[in-house]
Amino acid sequence: MSAVLQETTRATIPLVDIGGLYSDDPAAKAAVAAQIGRACDEIGFFYAVGHHVPVEVIEAARDHAAAFFALPLEERLKVKSDRNNRGYREMGDTVHKSGKIFARDSFDLGFPVAEDDPEVLAGTPLYAPNQWPDLPGFEAALTRYYTGTFEVGMKILEGFALYLGKEADFFSRQFSHPVADMVINHYYGYGRAVSLGAGETASGAHTDHGIVTILWQDESGGLQVLDKGDSWIDAPPIRGSYVINVGELMKRWTNGRFRATVHRVIHTKDTDRISMPLFCNPDFRTVVDPRQLGMSEAEAKYEPVMSGDFLLSRFKATRKLWGAEQKKTQAADAIEMAAE
Repeated sequence: MSAVLQETTRATIPLVDIGGLYSDDPAAKAAVAAQIGRACDEIGFFYAVGHHVPVEVIEAARDHAAAFFALPLEERLKVKSDRNNRGYREMGDTVHKSGKIFARDSFDLGFPVAEDDPEVLAGTPLYAPNQWPDLPGFEAALTRYYTGTFEVGMKILEGFALYLGKEADFFSRQFSHPVADMVINHYYGYGRAVSLGAGETASGAHTDHGIVTILWQDESGGLQVLDKGDSWIDAPPIRGSYVINVGELMKRWTNGRFRATVHRVIHTKDTDRISMPLFCNPDFRTVVDPRQLGMSEAEAKYEPVMSGDFLLSRFKATRKLWGAEQKKTQAADAIEMAAE
């Protein structure tokens, strides 16, 4: 038995070899789509292997990300994030409904656009050129990782469409100019987190905002998924794999059929942790409506919503950069301590 299969046996999260989605064989594509669909129906999470992103590309991105977070704070702040989610975010920017603070900082990048892009010129939210630190190799490594991971996302969307009985590009054709943001998360080790007033939870229980998340996590572990019995199950790292999960927009689009499952991250070690999720969301003005997938007016549980507006509503509730209020004053104190 391979090392990958041994690990997934322990994981309890389904593992899908998505290699068939890269083929020209309709039967191979359909077989993979069926596995993906069952996982999304049942738990909303699965591991993806057999993709075409080399491990070396993933690990080079991880190494450059770690080098960035090792820089002095004043260097990281030279590319401080704007409201379009481009650049560095300090600890404390994310606001959780519990009011708890979480010991992590982040670097955001998105689908590449230029200063003269029509959406940038129009001031459409969530469209802006990426900011890059003055760190040799960083931009190239992260761009390669983003490009490869985005392709994985498009293949997953093809699997979604085939499983739901639609043409293969039903979802992916809405991603010509997407709001597809990547967040490089840097979680502090347990000891430092506790010293800053955080607890053993590194990222609080939540669902993701959008269509589908393509996540790479380092060897630290700590990702947990809430199952149907309200028990936390581990999603441990498998080298070279991605963890895929459904977001709230996709749940709406499928009329609740696909599960947007609650998950969290707990501290497992006294060392830092890197995770690199790509949140694959469509063009800003994409209308998400379960009626497009064949639901009748009587069956539809959700009203049509414009993707960009839905994402903005979530950012405004969860990010200080977008106006979210901090629930606990201790968070401000912790931010000051983190800068020391």
